Amino acid sequence: MSSSFQFRQWGTLSDGTVDLVADRLEPADPARRHVPCYHFRISPHGQALPVGRISLRVGRVEDHPDLLTSGHVGYEIEEPHRGHGYAGRACRLLVPIALAHGLDRLVITCAPTNLASRRTLERIGATFVGEFDIPPHHTMYQDGRRRVRRYEWRLNAAA
Repeated sequence: MSSSFQFRQWGTLSDGTVDLVADRLEPADPARRHVPCYHFRISPHGQALPVGRISLRVGRVEDHPDLLTSGHVGYEIEEPHRGHGYAGRACRLLVPIALAHGLDRLVITCAPTNLASRRTLERIGATFVGEFDIPPHHTMYQDGRRRVRRYEWRLNAAA
């Protein structure tokens, strides 16, 4: 993304089952190789208590190759609330934001052992690309992780 990147205000996004409430906006940090990022709380529709969180990193892989490791989307559902499809619904609610920023495909990664995330990515229509080593310079490597499964989600099919 160029220095002219502008965050947009999205308010609450909802599909009638899940609400995404804007939590914070994180500007790019070139020194850390971070692109601009939207952060949302995930809640069942009409409820204030969040059951998880999701983020959308806005940048082109061609300009920010670290996105091949960290992915555009990161999500986490609190353990007592897993198994209800919240993560997949939350991913779909991010589509208009990604498209508004010119992203027509998203890279999403997960740990090779994370079967729930793998199922979520398959359910939303993301295509498995492969399993890859995490580069030693990446913060995920510094956190002790060594490999990721990479998926590509073409948004023109998801819209």
